[in-house]
Amino acid sequence: MAREAPALARFLALAAFALASIGAAAQAPHPLQAADIEARLRESGRLQLSGNIVIERYDFVGETGRIEAVVTRPTDTARHPALLLIPGHSRTAYDMLAAAVRFARAGFATVSVSQPGYGGSAGPADFAGPRTFAALVAAVQRFAAEPYVNAARMGVFGYSRGALAAAELAARTDFFHAAVLGGGVYDFRTAYRQVGLAGIRENMVAEAGLGAAAVRFRSPIRDMAGLDGPVLIVHAAEDANAPPAQALALDRRLTALHREHELLMLPGRDHGLPVADLVGPATIFFARHLQQP
Repeated sequence: MAREAPALARFLALAAFALASIGAAAQAPHPLQAADIEARLRESGRLQLSGNIVIERYDFVGETGRIEAVVTRPTDTARHPALLLIPGHSRTAYDMLAAAVRFARAGFATVSVSQPGYGGSAGPADFAGPRTFAALVAAVQRFAAEPYVNAARMGVFGYSRGALAAAELAARTDFFHAAVLGGGVYDFRTAYRQVGLAGIRENMVAEAGLGAAAVRFRSPIRDMAGLDGPVLIVHAAEDANAPPAQALALDRRLTALHREHELLMLPGRDHGLPVADLVGPATIFFARHLQQP
C-alpha cells in the first residue's frame, strides 16, 4: 500500500533505542545500531547480545517458497513461552527487532516472519490471504519444535496488516493461547468501505480482490469462536489507515461470544504508534496469560 503504514513507527529506526542497554558491559561498548544488527545477521547468521539474548537468522524454504524469519530469544536451555511476530505492510522480520528484543528480555522466545512479497520472503503479496497464512503456519510449525520453545504457551502479535494475519491464525489454528492485535482490520469488505486512503483501497483490490471467497478469507471477525485464548486489541483513535471502527467491531463480536479480551484505544494517536505504546501493554498481557501458571 502506497501509504498503508509507517507501521510501528519504523521499528528498525527505533531499534537502537530498544537495544541501547545492550552494551552495559565492563568495556562499555557502543550500543549496536539496528542496521548493524541486520548486516551482521546477514553475514554470520547469529548475534549474541549482552544480557543473555541471541538473535539468529531463521530463513527456510516452505511450500510458498523462501520465507525470511528471525529468532530472538534468551540463551539459556529452558523452554520459554513463545511469540510469533508479524510486521505490517512494507515491513520485514528485521523491522520487528526492537519488539523482539524487549520480549526476549521479558523471557519470551520470538520468531518474526516477513510476509510473502516483503523482504526476503517469496511473493507475491496477497494482503494476508492464503499464501501468507500458509507461510506463517509453516514458520510456526517449525518454531514450535525448537528445544527452547514451550509450544503449549505460544502467542501471536501482529500490527497493521500483520494484525489481520494474526487474527486469522489465532481464530483458525490451535497454536496460540493469547493474541495481541494492533492497528488491524478484521472485516475486509466493511474495511474497504471505511478506509479513506485511496492507496490502501487500491492494494486491497490488487492483492486480494473483492470476490466473496477473497473477502471471507480476510474477515476473521467471523471466526472468533475458534479462539483458544484471550485477545488484546490495541488501536489508535485517530488511525486513518485502519479505521478504529474495525477494533470496535471486533470488541463487540468478542463480547457477544463471551470471549476474554481487552480493548486499548489510544486517544490522539495515529497509525504510526510508538513502540512503547504497543510492546509495553503486549508484554504485560502475554506475561499474564502465557508465563503465569
